[in-house]
Parts: sequence; structure tokens; C-alpha cells
Amino acid sequence: MKVQRVGLFVCPMMTPNDTSRLQALADEGTIKPDTLVALAGKTEGTGFHDDWGRVLADIVLREWTANFLNIPVDEVAKRVIFVLSGGCPGVITPHITAVTREWFDVPDLPTNKHLVVGVAGSEAILPEDIGRVSMMRKVATAVHAAMADAGIDDPKDVHLAMVKVPGLTTASIKDALARGHTVVTTDLTFGPEGAGAFANDAAALGVALALKEVPEEKLTDDIVRKDWSLYSSVAMTSSGGEKRHGEVLVFGNSTKSSSSLTIGHSTTKDFIDAEGVRNALRSAGLTFDCLPAESDLKRLVHVFAKSV
Repeated sequence: MKVQRVGLFVCPMMTPNDTSRLQALADEGTIKPDTLVALAGKTEGTGFHDDWGRVLADIVLREWTANFLNIPVDEVAKRVIFVLSGGCPGVITPHITAVTREWFDVPDLPTNKHLVVGVAGSEAILPEDIGRVSMMRKVATAVHAAMADAGIDDPKDVHLAMVKVPGLTTASIKDALARGHTVVTTDLTFGPEGAGAFANDAAALGVALALKEVPEEKLTDDIVRKDWSLYSSVAMTSSGGEKRHGEVLVFGNSTKSSSSLTIGHSTTKDFIDAEGVRNALRSAGLTFDCLPAESDLKRLVHVFAKSV
């Protein structure tokens, strides 16, 4: 039977178009064209609607990936999932994480669960879908596909669902109105009523729907940013006006893995909820009371975090 082995390789980026560390990994054979499944990361910039750092990084990384895989740029999305979030305030360092997956034949499945990854793309998400139930359902379908790709049957084994979805733009709003449709908002900021917030939150509810964290009957077009009791504890979502489809990257633990890594998760109540961070570390397998030992911290490969 086949099991997968997942690798995560964090590559600092000096500028939004810096692919030097990725290239070094490729040159040394650490990442290969047949094992690269996703690129996820944070790009330099403010993260606001007028921040072009992420768009530049997306363009450059797709060109790099096309050359690496020896395929046209417009074929990249079929092979590699991109989940890039713009903005690096505070202590965040711009970086890209290369996610690899290899398959191996084993006589018997391992007894312990280790890291697996699955990827999927959604069907086209139209401007009129954004922030509404139709978007949630499309994201949920893609999450189910990513779970199947990862070999995960139990939603409780999913510890992170990273989703990148389309966001509203002036052009896409005009397109929807011209076709006789409405949009959830015309506010293109990332404020409380901004298009980015509606896109991100609806995508998160799509994850919640897929993982049975929220029953479908509670989801309506006017529920987004209204009922805070509805949420996903494992969704990490962002949006961009250049997208036309949702891209989903699911991480979980499974016995169908020979990976040396495991993943855990937790939620935080606010920006300074240190116990929430400690609980995430414990969920990943670290054992400690107050603070993890330096030797344990050296075992950490990556910490994915998302705030509202």
C-alpha cells in the first residue's frame, strides 16, 4: 500500500520577487518537479488593497514554477497550489514555504498518525458568489476534494485548511452588475464591512461546512460577519482580486503517512492569548507546562497563524 511523505521548506524572501532560496532547494534536489505540490507564504507589504507586493510575488513564483516544471504558466495552477497572503507587519518575515509530497510503498500502515497534505481547486467563484452561501458551498466542495487527495476521511484529522479565494474589484463589481447580479458590498477596503473581510469569512465558513463545524441550515447569505458563533477552528483564509477560483491546501495527520512531521492546532481568543499558542504546540506533540524547552522549539518547522 502507498503512504505519503510530506516536506516543508521555509524560504526567506528579501523582496517579493526573490526566488533564490527556492532555486537553491531545486538545485540541490531537495524539491523536485514531481514532488512540489504547493507554495504558501507571506509577502512583503502592508496587506491592504493597494499593496501590490503579493501580486508581484504571485506572478514571479508562477513563472519560476513553470520553468521548474517545464510547463506553460497557465498550466501551473493544475499542478501547484498557491496560497499567498500579503502584508508582513511587526515581526513577520516575508517568506515562502515549499510543500512537497512523495509516495512510497509499504507492507503495512504505520500505527501512529503523521503529516499528510491534500490540494484542490474550486470551480469558478463569481463576483456575485463572494461573501455568500454559493461561495461557501464551492469552497466546501474543494475542501472535500483536498481531504480525499490527502487520504483523510475523518474531519477531526484536519488541522489546517488554507484557502485563497477571489476578492471583489472595481472591474468584477461592474461585471456582476452588468449581468444583472448584485454583490455583497462595494467597499473595497479590508475594514469591518470591506470586500476582503466578506470573502475571507465566507471562505472560512465554507471550511466549517466541509468539516461539519457548522450545519448547512445555519448558513445564509446575510450571516457573514453577523453571527460570530459560526466559525472554523482550522481555516486560514485570504483573498485576492486576481483570483478566479479558490485554491485549497489541507494539512492533517493520518496513518497513511511516513512523514517525520506531525501537525496540531488551537485557537486564540485575542492577539495576546499565549495559552492558545501553547495549546497549539501541545496539540502538535510538544509536552511542557509553562514554556517549551529550547530543544523542543528546535523541532518546530513552521507556525501558521491567522488573525481577524
